[in-house]
Amino acid sequence: MNRRAFLATGAGTVSAGLAGCAAERTDDGAGVGSDDGGGSGSDDGSAGGDGTSTEGETVGETDDTPTLTVATYDTLVDAPTTSPGEWIKERFEATHDAELEWAVPDGEVNHYIQRRQAGLDVEPEVYLGVKPSDLYRVDAETDGDLFRATDRSALANVDDVREAFEFDPDGRVIPTYQNYCAVVYDGRTVPEPTSFADLLDPVYEGEIGIPNPLEGDTGEMFLLWTIAEHGPDGYLDYWNDLLENAVVLSSWSEMYPQFEANELNVVVSYSNDRVYAERFGNDLEKHRVAFLDGGGYANLNGMARFADGDDDELAHAFMDFVLADDTQRAIAELNVTGPVTGVEPPAVYREFAEEPADIVHFDYPTLRENRADWLDAWEREVAGGR
Repeated sequence: MNRRAFLATGAGTVSAGLAGCAAERTDDGAGVGSDDGGGSGSDDGSAGGDGTSTEGETVGETDDTPTLTVATYDTLVDAPTTSPGEWIKERFEATHDAELEWAVPDGEVNHYIQRRQAGLDVEPEVYLGVKPSDLYRVDAETDGDLFRATDRSALANVDDVREAFEFDPDGRVIPTYQNYCAVVYDGRTVPEPTSFADLLDPVYEGEIGIPNPLEGDTGEMFLLWTIAEHGPDGYLDYWNDLLENAVVLSSWSEMYPQFEANELNVVVSYSNDRVYAERFGNDLEKHRVAFLDGGGYANLNGMARFADGDDDELAHAFMDFVLADDTQRAIAELNVTGPVTGVEPPAVYREFAEEPADIVHFDYPTLRENRADWLDAWEREVAGGR
């Protein structure tokens, strides 16, 4: 049976077990649902209260206390469950003589790309939550001058960052948190897929959901994972075989509710899925995590200085604070994403989040050179043949 299907809508609404995940970064930078496998918001909706702003607004500034403006995406400070944004603000202000103001524009990094293109000022000092896909747009659309290289000598904790999570060879982005693209499957109904070849088995016919690589980070990471496994000359053949068993949906947030509604039993998702399942009391046997051929594609996030920033001392203080052990542990618990330093994550993360034997991801120069061609070829071969 040819499952070359692209479904526009999911089944039902997003349940409580899904609501903890952070907003998907789409190709235009807008958050459209839950998709980066981490990030959570305040239970009482208060995250993003005092000290939160949209671009151009200042909240909490006083005449004698300096204000540091940090830009980020909305679910870091105002997601439906517990968000790290409020904790970060309160702890930073308690340990530094400064006010922390969040800037949360629509469009995320794309907002600042557009300001740079228009010749307008970029007011924040730092962006927290930069992904490799953001860097592609920055380099392609601003001549790479939206961010500047960070002075690592000013960061006492930067040497604790694991080299495996570095992704910007130009030194602009400092890693801050990570997890892995993985396969989540219902262990009550289907066997564990342990390899890419397993997904081609007829036992999974009609059971597999994959987000569209053209519409968000999760699908793109899975596509890159297949290229890492099968090579640039073999990945399209693999996809043609895979689509005998799989459906491609428009986004992770369209797909995951179908998994929760038992309409799909295998989905491309994240290695922290069981942390959310435990948090919301879901059946952990339904939420099993599989790493194909021992690997998982790294979902990386970082922070970067805006080129227009002029408060080096306070910006560096914030960046070093994010890398401190207590902050890395707090982000791991509240954002449900792993530390990038050697600090041990909280017990709940150690118990329920899964880590692959092999960390898979392309270095940024390879992606910068090949990503557009790989996506175009996938669109012609796979999306064009629906």
